[in-house]
Amino acid sequence: MRSVRMLMLLVVLATLVVSSVPAGAQSGGVVITSVPSGAIVELEGEHILRGVTPWRLDRGLSGPFRVRAYKLGYNDWEGLVMLSSTRQDSIAVRLVRKTRLGAGWRSAVIPGWGQFHTEQNLKGAAFLVAEAAAIGAVFWADAERNEAEDKYEDARDVYLAATQTDEIETSYAAMLDAYEDFEDEHLLRRRLIYVAGIIYLANIADAVFLFPESGDGYFAAATMTERPGFFASVETDAVTFGVNVPF
Repeated sequence: MRSVRMLMLLVVLATLVVSSVPAGAQSGGVVITSVPSGAIVELEGEHILRGVTPWRLDRGLSGPFRVRAYKLGYNDWEGLVMLSSTRQDSIAVRLVRKTRLGAGWRSAVIPGWGQFHTEQNLKGAAFLVAEAAAIGAVFWADAERNEAEDKYEDARDVYLAATQTDEIETSYAAMLDAYEDFEDEHLLRRRLIYVAGIIYLANIADAVFLFPESGDGYFAAATMTERPGFFASVETDAVTFGVNVPF
């Protein structure tokens, strides 16, 4: 009889212990933090969940997830994690700030890339298009110059082969005209090369010396909904579904 009472007491105590465990501790979840805080985080698995650090997600997630974190003024961070629906996971993200040097070397490789890197998309597109147009104009001017040079050489050959006085005078005048055309085309090509060089150097200088600081100008204008696509934002008090369409 005494053993039965002891068994019943143990059952009651076990029930009390189980009932005293918080509901959130019985299921899995994940806590995502970042340095600096305030980064936008995407958990991409079967669905895309989006939140802002520090972000606590008390819904059990299971399986592999691709994690992306981004904050304007910092380089994007990406990783792959395995979450479990039966444990509490934590993810710590450290973002690296974008620098003038990083923007500068990108613009040195491809004009406008440094501006795209710092979210100055309109300016980056302007430099890219301007440099492409200038280089295209240089190739066009080079072809025109080569054609003018060929015409000059043909006119010179005619002049050198002339034997009659009137033929010499006519061919000499034609050679001078052809030479002037050649000089004009040569000068035009040189000027266009200078223009392309100036645009290229201005693009690098802009990326380095007009580098936008975090919180200024372009960086301060961005919002959480800046990236296109379907998303779900999971907060402690609400779940929001939607689609981002930037324009």
